[in-house]
Amino acid sequence: MIEISGLTKTFGSGDSAFTALKDVTVTIEENEFFTLLGPSGCGKTTLLRSIAGFVDPTTGSLTINGDDILSKAPFDRPVNTVFQSYALFPHMTVSENIGFGLEMQNRPKSEVQSIVQEMLELVQMTALADRMTSQISGGQQQRVALARALAPKPKVLLLDEPLSALDFKLRKEMQIELKRLQHETGITFVFVTHDQEEALTMSDRIAVMNGGRILQIGGPREIYDHPAERFVADFIGDTNFVSADLQSVEGEAAEIVLPSGKAIQARSVTGGATSGKVTIAVRPEHATLTAPGALIDGTLQNIVYFGTDTHYHIETDANSTFVIRRQNQPDAAESQKIGDKVGISFNPGVAQVLRD
Repeated sequence: MIEISGLTKTFGSGDSAFTALKDVTVTIEENEFFTLLGPSGCGKTTLLRSIAGFVDPTTGSLTINGDDILSKAPFDRPVNTVFQSYALFPHMTVSENIGFGLEMQNRPKSEVQSIVQEMLELVQMTALADRMTSQISGGQQQRVALARALAPKPKVLLLDEPLSALDFKLRKEMQIELKRLQHETGITFVFVTHDQEEALTMSDRIAVMNGGRILQIGGPREIYDHPAERFVADFIGDTNFVSADLQSVEGEAAEIVLPSGKAIQARSVTGGATSGKVTIAVRPEHATLTAPGALIDGTLQNIVYFGTDTHYHIETDANSTFVIRRQNQPDAAESQKIGDKVGISFNPGVAQVLRD
């Protein structure tokens, strides 16, 4: 649906020039929920605005459904955008807000009414059709903004952190709602967020960005379990970083030696090192607390109870910190105590060699 090649955007010139996008290349499929994920200032919103037509790239190409759109005005592109601020008209009803864009396209009145009714049902707002948007809740306003953007049936819907203004519980509900809407409409969604959980929950694929570049693209499980870059591993979820010696690489399998002298198999990364000092990533829930003499030994420094799980903070014999997350069981007694000598074990393949 969307093909972006070599897209670069530089603001300003001379000493004050700032490059927000650096040679970005990505393909987004039809009927895909695609998320641009990264910290503030990483370039994700600039990329979204380039697709929308609000930013003119310095170099590169951008097509939608095979059609070059860079020379087209925003209103001539087959896209619609949902912003952080919903930008609803407070003097209009829910129905009038949803139908506004259709009326601006001079659609027949009967067609507008039919589509508005369809959108009201889609976002489950039929009962509030005649309510002024200034008299409904934030979550309901979000649904109206989505319905208004979906009404013209664009090929692509762009969403710029649309859930950021909602409270925690409502944001969770809207994550499920957005995924349902995308599935039912079949429209390609391009979603911008800095919230890792939002990205993992809703996306078919995620592009992790930093410094104006895309560092890794993959499905949620691939991005989480097999990060390629140290930044990706650190930005998404909690991660333990362990220094190791890389002995050999064959395909995706890497033989490494830990500081303890124990040899294990890890997953290698395309384009990474083939020997020498490397960093491996191990997720806290992928490791197990055992007796000393394991892959890594250390001293238990802290035990933090979170209700659903408990975090064990270990000072390893190599003077680094390692965290293990263990799901809690009903009425299970705590067998470890702070100051105990403990071991850390994990299965072959859960360790990921990173590109530093």
